[in-house]
Amino acid sequence: MTSNTLEEMTRTTIAAIACCAVVAAAPAARADLDGGRDKFVHGDYAGAREELARVPARDRAAASALLGRIELRTGDYAAAERRARALARSGRPAVAASGRALLAEVQLATGRYADAIALLEKATAAAPDHLRLRYLLAMAYRSVGRLDDAAKRWEAFFADYDAGKLKLDVAEHAMYLGFAARYTGAYEDANDAFREAVTADPKLLDANIAWGELFLDKYAADYAEQSFDDVLKIDAHHPDAHAGMARVKIEQSYDVAAAQRHIREALAVNPHHAGALRVRAMLEIDANEWDAAIATLDSLFAVNPNDLEARALRAAIDWLRDDAAGYERERAKVFAVNPKFGAFYHIVARSAEREHRYREAIALEQQAVSVDPHDYSAMQSIGSGYLRLGDEAKGLEWLRRAWEGDQYNVRTYNLLELFEQVIPKEYEFAKSKHFVIRYHRDERKLLDRYVQPLLERAYADMVARYRFHPTTPIQIELFRNPEHYSVRTVGLPNLGALGVCFGRVITATSPSAGSINWAMVLWHELGHVFAIQMSKSRVPRWYTEGLSEYETVIARPEWRRENDVDVWGALEAGTLPSVVDLNHGFLKPTVEQVVVAYHTSSLAIEFIAKTYGFDRIVRGLELYGAGFDTAQVIEKITGLSVSEFDEAFRAYLRKRLAHYRGTFRLPTVGFDDVTALEQAVAAAPKDAMAHARLGIGRFYAGDADGARAAMTDALALDPDNPYALYVLGELALRERNFGMAKRRYEQLLAAGHDGYEPRVRLGYLAIQEGDVAAAERQLAAAKRLDPERSDPYLLLAEMYEDKGRVDDALAEYERYVVIEQMQYAPIKHLVDAYAKKRAWAKVRTFGEMAVNINPFDGELLLALGRAYLETNAARRSAFTYESALLARPPLRRPALAHIGRARAYRALGDRKRARAAVRAALDLEPRNRDALDLQRELAGTRGRRGRARRGR
Repeated sequence: MTSNTLEEMTRTTIAAIACCAVVAAAPAARADLDGGRDKFVHGDYAGAREELARVPARDRAAASALLGRIELRTGDYAAAERRARALARSGRPAVAASGRALLAEVQLATGRYADAIALLEKATAAAPDHLRLRYLLAMAYRSVGRLDDAAKRWEAFFADYDAGKLKLDVAEHAMYLGFAARYTGAYEDANDAFREAVTADPKLLDANIAWGELFLDKYAADYAEQSFDDVLKIDAHHPDAHAGMARVKIEQSYDVAAAQRHIREALAVNPHHAGALRVRAMLEIDANEWDAAIATLDSLFAVNPNDLEARALRAAIDWLRDDAAGYERERAKVFAVNPKFGAFYHIVARSAEREHRYREAIALEQQAVSVDPHDYSAMQSIGSGYLRLGDEAKGLEWLRRAWEGDQYNVRTYNLLELFEQVIPKEYEFAKSKHFVIRYHRDERKLLDRYVQPLLERAYADMVARYRFHPTTPIQIELFRNPEHYSVRTVGLPNLGALGVCFGRVITATSPSAGSINWAMVLWHELGHVFAIQMSKSRVPRWYTEGLSEYETVIARPEWRRENDVDVWGALEAGTLPSVVDLNHGFLKPTVEQVVVAYHTSSLAIEFIAKTYGFDRIVRGLELYGAGFDTAQVIEKITGLSVSEFDEAFRAYLRKRLAHYRGTFRLPTVGFDDVTALEQAVAAAPKDAMAHARLGIGRFYAGDADGARAAMTDALALDPDNPYALYVLGELALRERNFGMAKRRYEQLLAAGHDGYEPRVRLGYLAIQEGDVAAAERQLAAAKRLDPERSDPYLLLAEMYEDKGRVDDALAEYERYVVIEQMQYAPIKHLVDAYAKKRAWAKVRTFGEMAVNINPFDGELLLALGRAYLETNAARRSAFTYESALLARPPLRRPALAHIGRARAYRALGDRKRARAAVRAALDLEPRNRDALDLQRELAGTRGRRGRARRGR
């Protein structure tokens, strides 16, 4: 009997057992066994059971072993154990060994580590060449912290390779060598071995699963995704692959919706799948859904009370709740099983880090290192933690220690590359009274002129209102390259957030990185500094995000989030969360739900501030810092219970958002499960709304034909069904069947369902028809129905421009840019247009808005400098013209900025600087008549085109 007798779940070596069990098999019998094995590999577990049930007596041992694999994979551990024990009693050594391997896997999956070790030590003594048994014994030793014993087992694999017993071109051999390399820290060798295994046999799915897990360990989520995706192409139901993909989606972009989808897929196959349940519990903990997380973990403990990662997650809940006794109980349970499980602290530290408790997270990671001096992942986290605190010396010291021990951790590599190779060459600090600011060297001179004053102004404003002085200096880092910003923030590229606050350090992209309102972002993030520090890093996300959103609104009206209609929709649908559940909304699976969470949080803060005073908001931060939870904080700052607060807040929203009452809006929540919607139609075929809901589901799923069919059925039952009329109008519009679209929208209005969306559509269609009056009528109605949304303003502006009605177009653009505060092009358009009209006050207004997005535009700065001069702000004019000389790309005619400077200094009475500015202009353009006239005037001889303006 060879060492590749029987492999785990997806292995293709069941044939080896069959060959050892019988000398030959009849063709029909082999077909049943092969068919069952093939269906198992491809994820047809029910079909595999049917095939294997038909095998004749001679193949029943092999079939039974494979059925045990199916039971193990689908979570029927009791059945798998019964089968394993029966196989283990066989008088045939190969069959008995396969039974013992299966039994050991059941014992490991259910937390009976001592039983597994006792079994496997005997089994490996009886079958010393059985690779699966040897691998399982090493894993069992790891489970209880017997790392030296495990290492001996791993080394034995390498010895077999050196002796020629194991070969990399044999898939199973390569896989086990990969396991041995992975768990002895030889990550490059592990990577190579798993690659060889997958190349040799793509259907050896466990090799690809292990390869993906290796990549996840090293934060190479994209490569992990490839591995798991390759598995799912063969077995679309593989629970291990789905659980791995859930982790990938969180690691890549914190895509909760995608992660939850994969979790559901894994649990549909194996309701007890530990990996899937751990990811689900982690997400619930992230959302502060403590009860849900505990329920998830309890379901896992019912199967395996000794799952150490799950116990660490349970301890994290206690730690976050300040339940020291509960935390110690869980910690004791973990270390009683495995005294070397330093990952316990690493798992708890992750939750601490997400709650902005960075110093405590560092302390936890240091405990991990004290347990396991070779825990390089914890060292990397310590280094990242110190970087987030602004202590770059300590941060880099720990990162270098992590790198010395593990040169395959992507985050470690990225951060060291950034801080050792990029930042020293490209970035430098500037200091102000309360801030140190890191800029790209090419941008420092210009950006520092705008960033420092804004930050100091915001700081003074917040200090006065919060009556609190944060620890300073506050470190701001603006990165020209978005990847540098992302790596600095999380160690990986492609971070979606515009800015991140760590309590004392703020990271963001430079204005040069794209169309981003940098001023709004920094003001928002500075609000987090006050909230995090005042609350001693215990403020929940809803409170700090809501407060920062509120801070930007009171700073500048155009810096508000235009999502009132989404909150109204949630209010009307009855899905608006209680104040104590607002944190959960930030981790919901849809973008709309997250948007509702942000804006509802902001409105909740607004409600408290307007009703009870801003001092109550400040008091709330202090209470969070003292350890109170949201329910207690709300009661103490408002005098209301949670239910009373929720009722009062909803009443406030109904009044504030009353203009939405009775308006039509296509619902967006509850349509993901199209199959369920189809079943609802089958159950009630005469229910028009059931057909309409199915149509909405298909519409959102991109099934145009299916949506049309369902909505046509809905209209046949109810000719005025608003959802059917609207969706059919949308489908016609997308197909450019404008006449049909118009009829559907008009039918919708005639049926009494007025709303923003149909009015905008009718306005657009009127423009296509050239009917200006109708377009104005429809788009004016859209504005009235939802004054926050920008489409009507842009449609009218573009229409008026086409008709040559410039002033009307500009009026529409003015409102549009207030709503769309991140868009630079329309604001710049307003600046240019009003500069041509010499409407300098408006140039000043919109020029300042534009600088908050793009301070590098030299032409913008020239126009704004002139506007300041023409509106009696000569000092700001001189400043702005000087900024124009630092523009990127450089001004095409810098002489114009020098001439502007000269005029500004002349208005300030600083003739010396004015003359120097004129000389600079003439050095560039010796024949420039404006410069020559200024030169003569400043010399005392007024030229015929002199334009001196006194008092400017």
